[in-house]
Amino acid sequence: MRSKASLALLPFLLLFVFAVTSQQKVVATSGAKPKLAIESLEHSFGTVKPGTPLTYTFKVANKGDANLEITNVAPSCGCTSSNFDKVVAPGKTGGITLAIEKTDSYKGEIVKTATVTTNDAERQTFTLTLRATFKAD
Repeated sequence: MRSKASLALLPFLLLFVFAVTSQQKVVATSGAKPKLAIESLEHSFGTVKPGTPLTYTFKVANKGDANLEITNVAPSCGCTSSNFDKVVAPGKTGGITLAIEKTDSYKGEIVKTATVTTNDAERQTFTLTLRATFKAD
C-alpha cells in the first residue's frame, strides 16, 4: 500500500521540481539592469535676493533595460524639500526636484545637498548640490 502511495506522489514531486528549476533559470538568465544617467550633480542659482524661493529639477534618464527605482532622496537639512519620480522606465526621463522655500534670513553663499538612493548597482547613492549667493540690493 505504501509503494502505491509513493508512486502516486511521484508525478507531483517531479512537476514541483521542474517548476522550481525553470523559474530559477529565468531569474538567472535575466540580465536586465537599470542605468542612471544625469547631466549634472550640481546646480547654481547664481546671485539672488534674500526671500527668493529656490526650486530646481535634476533630470534623470534611465539608459538601462530595467526600471530605475529612486528609493529615497534625503535632503541634508529640514529647509530643503524634495519631490521625485520613484520609477523611471527604460529609455525614459524622470526628475528629482529640490526646493528651498524660505530664504528670508539667508546671506552670502549657501550650499544645500541631498543624498539620492537608487537600484542602479553602479550608482546606488550619489549627492545632488544646490548653490546660491544671497545678496541684498
